[in-house]
Amino acid sequence: MHKIILTLLLISLSVGCLNAQHNRREKLKAYKTAFITERLDLSSKEAEKFWPIYNDFEKKMFQLKVLNKREARELINNNGGMDALKNEDAEKLLAQLIQNDQDILNAKKELFKDLKNVISAKKILRLNGTEHEFNKKLLEEFRNKKRPN
Repeated sequence: MHKIILTLLLISLSVGCLNAQHNRREKLKAYKTAFITERLDLSSKEAEKFWPIYNDFEKKMFQLKVLNKREARELINNNGGMDALKNEDAEKLLAQLIQNDQDILNAKKELFKDLKNVISAKKILRLNGTEHEFNKKLLEEFRNKKRPN
């Protein structure tokens, strides 16, 4: 009963947020929170411990996947584009790219290690698929909005 109430509360909050004029990122986060909580069938106790860990991981991923790569693109563009890039600068960027990918892997390892104290290994495995499912659903909704009726 507690899980049902929690799920309904999260869904109603995400729907309320989707209809409100709040920041798109906040709406998306609320939607993702409800989606993952429901799919993983998190108890209120699990959710209380899960979300701070997961939110920290998401912040790291944003830094690694978005901001770091944006900096690399800006560096290339500010130096006249890929064709004007010196080979030694390209080598540095390549090393940064490899390090960034390693940092992503390390962050995932840390997430899984931290989550083992909160949820079962089975739920951690399910999380990976759930994230993929959520992203697929978002992409599908985005495409449907772009299509004319």
